[in-house]
Amino acid sequence: MSESLQHKQLVKLIIDTTILIVGKDNSALIATDAVDGYALPLLTSEGFRPDVHYCHQGKLIIGEAKTSSDIERLHSRKQYESYIKECALFQGEAILLFAVPWSDHATINNIVKKIAKRYPGNYRIEILDGIGGSI
Repeated sequence: MSESLQHKQLVKLIIDTTILIVGKDNSALIATDAVDGYALPLLTSEGFRPDVHYCHQGKLIIGEAKTSSDIERLHSRKQYESYIKECALFQGEAILLFAVPWSDHATINNIVKKIAKRYPGNYRIEILDGIGGSI
């Protein structure tokens, strides 16, 4: 399935944020299927492939981009739960990054915080807002 321009922009936001966290020297270890030149992310145990994945030296980053029309779908909710479980089970520092249009920040926050309550662990969830009207 071809991804929309908006989705690609949101994935780029996750990649850029991941590079800020891990450093340029480790950027080659980022996996994504949304941008050429990167390895393909592995599937979670439930069979979902995140938009961005990084795992190296005790740090896990999972990134998922969602457009407004996709945030509340059942499939998306199952993805969120799968990624939260992966982070909760990880032995090290785990970060789950979501990139959404700025107008959808509260919606995704409410959904993932509710799911996260069921999966305690040493991880954090960050929501990256696309800015302006273009994202």
